[in-house]
Amino acid sequence: MASNPIPTGLPQLLALAEDMADGLDAHEVSVGVKQNTEVVLRADITAVRAAEAEFGDTKTGKAAANDTLRIADSNARAFLKSARVVLAKVFGEDYDSAWEAAGFPNDSTAVPATQEERMNLCAALDTHFTAHPTQEVADPRFKVTAAEATIRFEALSDARSAVHAASTLAAQKKAVRDAAVEALKIRMRGLISELSQLLGDSDPRWDAFGLNAPGAVATPDTPEALVVTPGAPGILLADWADARLATRYRVWIQIVGIDTEFRPVATVTDSDATLSGLGSGKTVRVRVTALNDAGESTPSATVEVVTL
Repeated sequence: MASNPIPTGLPQLLALAEDMADGLDAHEVSVGVKQNTEVVLRADITAVRAAEAEFGDTKTGKAAANDTLRIADSNARAFLKSARVVLAKVFGEDYDSAWEAAGFPNDSTAVPATQEERMNLCAALDTHFTAHPTQEVADPRFKVTAAEATIRFEALSDARSAVHAASTLAAQKKAVRDAAVEALKIRMRGLISELSQLLGDSDPRWDAFGLNAPGAVATPDTPEALVVTPGAPGILLADWADARLATRYRVWIQIVGIDTEFRPVATVTDSDATLSGLGSGKTVRVRVTALNDAGESTPSATVEVVTL
């Protein structure tokens, strides 16, 4: 029996929702749909699209805020490197109480490794240079002043705040989007349930809604995870994962330089096969299809192996 699972991916979900809405446009009255109508389904689709667009905007804003933060942090780092050069001429290179009083953390004269520490050091140097103006360097090309420390601190602090705000807004908009998606899924499940009461299992109008008729047998999934290894000379061992709805499998090969296209060499009921009589030193391409009474799947990925 064919089923109608609700897609998990948003593009696939919206595509099926649009198909279902088109089916309602054509058959809602004749089928007798009363609860999950075209009007309410399209309203749910519109809500998802609007919420997704707003969430997308917040992601753009979050990326811009992070770019601003990276620039502010880079500028703060450059200022701190310059400040370290200036203070080393006053305090010397070795860390002592003077470096500590100026605000350098971790018993080190190095520029701090974390952003939080760099921001706090900018604030500390504002205080230090305000108290010791003779240590400032006001050259336009090499500004190490209390005012410059303030600029770097505020830029970094403001940028961090903007990132936090953008992240919060993005999380809020994502929650709204996710709620709209869940409401759409509930609506779609409701329509499938309603149709199951109004349409026969083999009614061709299921297709108009983009859905499988419950009475139809669906073709199997494509086999995955195909692994082919050489066995004895001229023999290959093929193994793959079970495919949903498959009752049997067909193994195809193409011997490079001999076959112009793939040809079937075995049909098996288990998800493995031994391929023999291939010859030694042959480059062989192998792929597998899954079958049931409804038809045949698309081929698996192709694996190329050289026989022993």
